Amino acid sequence: MKLRRLLLIFGFIVFFYILSTVEFGEIFKIFSALNPLYVALSFFVFTPLLLLVNIEWQLLLKRQRIHVSYWYSIKNFFIGYFYGMITPGGLGAYTRALYLEEESGAPLPKCFSNIVIFNTVEFFSMFIPGAIGAIILSSIYPYLLAIILLIITIIIFLFIFFFKTEYSRSIFKRIVRSRIFSGLRDRLEDSIDSFHEDIPGFKDVLLPFGLSVSGWILKYTMLFFIAQMFQIHIPFVYFIAIMAVVDVIASIPISSYGLGIRDGSLLYLLTQFVFIDGKMISIDRLGTVSSTSHISAEQVVSFSLFLFVIIWLIPSIIGAFVTLYETHRLHGIKKTD
Repeated sequence: MKLRRLLLIFGFIVFFYILSTVEFGEIFKIFSALNPLYVALSFFVFTPLLLLVNIEWQLLLKRQRIHVSYWYSIKNFFIGYFYGMITPGGLGAYTRALYLEEESGAPLPKCFSNIVIFNTVEFFSMFIPGAIGAIILSSIYPYLLAIILLIITIIIFLFIFFFKTEYSRSIFKRIVRSRIFSGLRDRLEDSIDSFHEDIPGFKDVLLPFGLSVSGWILKYTMLFFIAQMFQIHIPFVYFIAIMAVVDVIASIPISSYGLGIRDGSLLYLLTQFVFIDGKMISIDRLGTVSSTSHISAEQVVSFSLFLFVIIWLIPSIIGAFVTLYETHRLHGIKKTD
């Protein structure tokens, strides 16, 4: 079995294993007890996050002189969600560059570099709350901070290496000559120099970076209130720290949007400890734990499933319809030309 196929199913294997360890009857009871109004409102959590991150992307697009409307860039995000859902690590989301090229008229390598830059800003900004979260949890997990700092160092090194023209041009040529881009090889190689055209400088990414950090904090804050629906009552600071660390772990490209990896991380971090007087204490140190202070596996799995639906699955389903529409529209434009 090829590695990419193994990666595609790895998250599902972990996910189904987790499901096999919980009682479905309890999960059904948890979902049955949810307030319908709060459930409905939770489906709109994605909206402010999308609007904020779209402003961030528009700033980067304009810096690279790639011009598309605000509405189109929102549709392009949904296309990325769809392709990302069906590929390991969400790597298929880079297909957005093809649609961005058709809409903007900018060279494909330039569109591709823009997506890479945007994703890099998102990764770096995610590591900020992730590192802070690791520091908060360091009294219990002293190795977390070291792991996250190592990941940040690797990403920075790869970013600098990839965007140095003399190195990245040869790497990019090898990529476009692969079987994946066989149908686009000539177009990519003819305009490969445009990959580095109008690359944003450090000052250009400061505002998008700040917006991205704000977006992550906003996301965790909204998820904190959603967690209350599942009777997951832990101090706000610890919740933010745990969610930030889990997002860093789930960003490792070994499953589709972190499916299974995110669930397993949440399950461990939220069920192995209790919170007494605002402090996080390992269950192993207590001996006996009351049911009122302990978060059950069924609560965590229910919460994680709900988040997957409202943050990843629903946008990906919408993205499938947007992708179908945009594909037909672009084909129609080419036929008229």
